Amino acid sequence: MPKVPGVITRSSRALVVSAASLLSFSAVLTACGDTDGTTGAAATSSSTSGSAAGTASGPASTTAAGTPSTGADGIPDGVGAGGGNGCPANAATVPAGAGTATTGDVDLDGEADTVWLAATPERTLGITTATGATFSTVFTSAAPQAASALGQKLQPAGPAIVLLNTGRSVALYAVVDCGLVPTLDQRGEPYAFDLGFTGYGTGVGCVAGGDEEDLSLVGLNAIDTGGGTFRVTRTAVQLEDSGRRAVNGGTTVVAEGVGADDPRVTNARTVGCGNQTAGAVEPQ
Repeated sequence: MPKVPGVITRSSRALVVSAASLLSFSAVLTACGDTDGTTGAAATSSSTSGSAAGTASGPASTTAAGTPSTGADGIPDGVGAGGGNGCPANAATVPAGAGTATTGDVDLDGEADTVWLAATPERTLGITTATGATFSTVFTSAAPQAASALGQKLQPAGPAIVLLNTGRSVALYAVVDCGLVPTLDQRGEPYAFDLGFTGYGTGVGCVAGGDEEDLSLVGLNAIDTGGGTFRVTRTAVQLEDSGRRAVNGGTTVVAEGVGADDPRVTNARTVGCGNQTAGAVEPQ
């Protein structure tokens, strides 16, 4: 993955939005939320383009709910408040004993969805939408910690992402056509955020633009500059192709010469996005 201070990588695809909302929009990285303008959550990651330590990987194939229906004009039917029409209900079920949590609107119907993690028979990351669709993918990780996961809709109308925190890194997934797709970097490898193990970053966050739902993904890095002080940076992660591909953008210095207890340093050591600061935890 390209080496940019504070982020690692994964990918995206063209957004499907209604004709009424098909106006050009752009993510503006402006301060909002925490002290540094970045909303974080509860782990650590990085903002650089490079490979993550302790990688979490999942196959491109997923157990999917099926694609949303469209009208004769090619526009999704019944577009909801989130800019999409949700995923159709299916017969898939959440494994017994899975850890679950309410998460952001990942199928863009304007309703909160559920993210879940199961440990048997394989380690599995899944989503169950408010519409009744369930889809999932398996993953592996060499890290000994229980994984955690949260989902969120970025920008005003997607793409939607899921962050899978395995303790040493955070794997990035996109919700595409009612399935979980690993986001890829420019080299075609799974995009991941470092959690302080490779030196590329320490956390993951989102920066709000025009309103609290206009979110853009960033990698965070709290760099020890000696003498008990830190430099905090954030690196923009630009998603393309509906989240299937991720490219590192510019890096901004958020704070310089601040102490370890500064809220910007604390925030740079967390994993979250917008109002999602905690997620599902893998059962042990």
